Amino acid sequence: MRMLPILRLDIISNANQKADNFSENGDTNRQNGEADNEEYESTDLDLDDEEIEHLLDENLPDDLKAPKKPKYEERFKTVLEEKRHNHFEVLPEGWVQVTHNSGMPLYLHRKTRVISTSRPYFLGTGSARKHAIPVGSIPCLNYRRALDEETEAELQKSQELVKSNEIIASEVIPAEINKCPFEFSTNNVVEDNNSEGIHDNVSVAINVRESVAPKVKATANSTEKDKLRKLVPAAKIITVHENIQKESLTPDQFNEYCRRLFKFRVIRVLRFRSWNARRKFTKNRKHLKNIQRPTLPDGTKLIKFPILVPTGEANANPRTRKEWIMNPSGKSYVCILHEYVQHALKKQPTYEFKELQNAATPYSATVSINDLKYGTGYGTSKRQAKSEAARETLEILIPEMKDKITGVKQDKSAVAKSNQKDLSVFDDIKIEDPRVAEFCNKTTEPSPHAILLTCLQRNFGLGDDVHINYEINRTSNKKNEFTMTVGKHTAKVLCKNKREGKQLASQAILQILHPHIKTWGSLLRLYGNNSIKTFKEKKMEEQEITVLQSKAAINQPNYAILNKLKAEMLKLAEKNKSVQSKGTFVPPNDIDLPSSSGSNLNNVDL
Repeated sequence: MRMLPILRLDIISNANQKADNFSENGDTNRQNGEADNEEYESTDLDLDDEEIEHLLDENLPDDLKAPKKPKYEERFKTVLEEKRHNHFEVLPEGWVQVTHNSGMPLYLHRKTRVISTSRPYFLGTGSARKHAIPVGSIPCLNYRRALDEETEAELQKSQELVKSNEIIASEVIPAEINKCPFEFSTNNVVEDNNSEGIHDNVSVAINVRESVAPKVKATANSTEKDKLRKLVPAAKIITVHENIQKESLTPDQFNEYCRRLFKFRVIRVLRFRSWNARRKFTKNRKHLKNIQRPTLPDGTKLIKFPILVPTGEANANPRTRKEWIMNPSGKSYVCILHEYVQHALKKQPTYEFKELQNAATPYSATVSINDLKYGTGYGTSKRQAKSEAARETLEILIPEMKDKITGVKQDKSAVAKSNQKDLSVFDDIKIEDPRVAEFCNKTTEPSPHAILLTCLQRNFGLGDDVHINYEINRTSNKKNEFTMTVGKHTAKVLCKNKREGKQLASQAILQILHPHIKTWGSLLRLYGNNSIKTFKEKKMEEQEITVLQSKAAINQPNYAILNKLKAEMLKLAEKNKSVQSKGTFVPPNDIDLPSSSGSNLNNVDL
C-alpha cells in the first residue's frame, strides 16, 4: 500500500521524460511507446479506478470528500416588466415601491404601514376634485398605453424601412454615362467647317456629366447619414408642459375610461354664487314644504271599507259616516278582525275552542260571525290558535289581506326600525298644527288628547287633584269656542265640533307644558307608542318562546329554546355591563352644587 504513491510518481516521471524527448527530437518512436505500455501493463497492481479513488479518499476529512456546495441558494421570482416610466413624477415623502410575491408592484408608506396598489402622488395646493389625474397612478391604463406605444413604434419602424428602400431604389442612377453623339475613328475625316459643331457637342456632353455627378454624391451622403443615425439611439427632448399634457387625464377622459366597467348616475347639485341666493332658496323651499300636506311614510297600508247602515237610520240621519279607515300597523289579527266586524257588519265575532289529539298543535279555534263559521286555526296554545283563526277569517273576508298584509312577514328588528322611521314624518309638523289629529289616526299613533293624558299620568306629583275641565261656547260668528283647563293652564280654540276642539285644545296645552319642544315628533318619542313598548316587547317575547316549544323533538334537546336562552343571557350581560359604576363624582372645591332636590326635574309645571 505504501508503494502506490511511488509508482504513481514513476509513471508521471516517465511520462514527463517522454514528453521532453518528444519536444526535443520532434517525433517519437512508436516501438518505444509500445514497449513502455507493455512495461506498465506488466506491473503487479491491477486495481480498478473506483478502488483507487476509494484509497485516495480514505484518510481525507469529510469536508473534502464530498463536492463543495455553493454558498448561495437559487430561487425564481416573478416580476413585472416595467414600461412607460415617467421621470417627472416622484413618489411622495415616506412612500416606497415594493415588489409583491405576485409580481405586481405595491407602494408602502413606512410610517403608517398603509399599502396602495396604485402609485400615489402629491397633490399640494391643487383641488382634490378638479385636478388632472396622472396616468402613472392608474396601473392598468398606464401599462396598456405602454403596450400600444410599443406596437405603434414597431409598425412605424417597419414603414420607415420600407420607404427608405423604395427611395434608394428610385434614386439609383445607371452606371452608363451618356456617350458622345459623335464617335471618331481613324478612317473618318473631319472638315474644318464642322469643327465648331463638334466642339459644341463635346462641351454639352461634358456639362451633362458634371451636372449628374453632384446628385450622385448628395444621395450617397444622405444614405450614409441615415446609416449613422440608425447606429446612434434616438434622443427626445420633453418639457414639463408637454409631459403634463401627455401623462395626465382630465375628469372627462378619466370618466370615459371608467365607464367601460363602472356604472355612474347623474345627480342634481345646486351651486349658488352668493350666500344671499342660497338663503333665499332654502327659505322658499321651507315655505313650499310647509304649504304642502305631509305624506304618509313608505309602507303604510290602510284598510278602507263601507259601513252598512240600515235603511231607516240612513233616511233619518243623512250625514251618517258611510266609510271607515283603519291602519293595521301594530295591531294583531284578532284586533283587526274585531274592529272590522264591529264597524262593517255591526256584529261581534265568537270563537269555539277544541282540544285535539295532536301533540304538535293540541288546540283549535273556529271563528263564527252571525252563526256562520269562517276560519279555523291551530296552535300550541289557545291564544295562538285564536290568532291563526282570525288570520284565516280576515283572508276570507278581505282577499287582499293575504297578498298585502298577512303574507308579508317581518322580523321584530325590522318592525322596530320602521316605527322609528315613521316618527321622522312628524318632525316637520308643529305641535299646534290642525292636521295632527288626522295624521295620528292614519299612522296608528295616539291622538293629542291621549298624549295629554299619558303626560299627566307619567309626571310625578300629579294625582287626583289635577282635573281636566271642558267647556264649549257659541261665538258671535256662529263658531264653536272650546275651552280646556288643566291645572293653572287654559287653552281656547275655534273648532267645528266638540271632538275636534278636544284634540286642538290638547295640542295647545301640550305646547304650554313643553315650551322647549317645537315638533309633534318629539312628543311622540316621549309619550307615543314607542315610549311604552317594553310591555309589548315582553308580551311578544313570551309568544316567541311559546312558539319555540312546538319545535321540540322526541328524546332530543330543543336547540331553538337553547339559542333563545343564549341570546337573552347575552342581552342581560350587556345590560349589566352598561350600568356598571365608573366611580364617584367629586366636585372641585370652587364649585357649589345646588342644595335643592332634583326629584322634580321630570315634572311639568302645572
